[in-house]
Amino acid sequence: MIFIGNPGTGKTAVARLLAKAYHELGVLRKPKFLEVERMDLVARDQRTTIAKTREVLEEARGGILFADEAYTLGMASKRSRVDCGVDAIGELIRSIDSAADEDDASHPLVVIAGFQVEMQQFIATQPELRKRFALTFEFPDYSCLELAKIFSDLAEAKGFDLDDEITVEVIGQLLEQETTPYWRSERNGRISEMLLSGARTEVRKRIRRAAFEEGEEVDPHLIVQEDVENVVRDEFK
Repeated sequence: MIFIGNPGTGKTAVARLLAKAYHELGVLRKPKFLEVERMDLVARDQRTTIAKTREVLEEARGGILFADEAYTLGMASKRSRVDCGVDAIGELIRSIDSAADEDDASHPLVVIAGFQVEMQQFIATQPELRKRFALTFEFPDYSCLELAKIFSDLAEAKGFDLDDEITVEVIGQLLEQETTPYWRSERNGRISEMLLSGARTEVRKRIRRAAFEEGEEVDPHLIVQEDVENVVRDEFK
């Protein structure tokens, strides 16, 4: 499988859920999920690279091997004229083919993932790899309304209430007005986490101020509109 999408679109999260779901369905022998990147597969020479890749494949047996930013395997190191990334790719292909020939049910399900443009360019230069990965799933960027809904759900999960005036529509509109599409595309779901973290800080600030102002009370579990506006306008740049 190939997962393509910008940062924060849920590629890793979906792969983790897939490991559990496939195990429950009997597709995988284990609910194991192993995430790796170039440094986990590639060494300074061909022999060590192949050995590292085999070790990773063995560790992931029965589950899912998730190779994030897989396009970096096609990038040569600036400090070496020899690109051992191609050796890691070759070993992945050899292992997949060998498992298919031997009907090896314990071979890990390999998922390669990365950003859209980089992955498309990478796959275009790796026809043999492309043949082994027939399914491609694209993860679109979240809309402002979706990000607002995620924030609302995260806040509730953490025990916070949103003031009545802070609706999902209001938060979505604020994100639309105060951030750019490019800025959002570089973060996606992480924006909701950043917003909650910032809002919690704003709540603490209001609690501290209230301690010095007689008669003012602050609900430590209530996020108000001012909290969200301060975070978006001051930190989301």
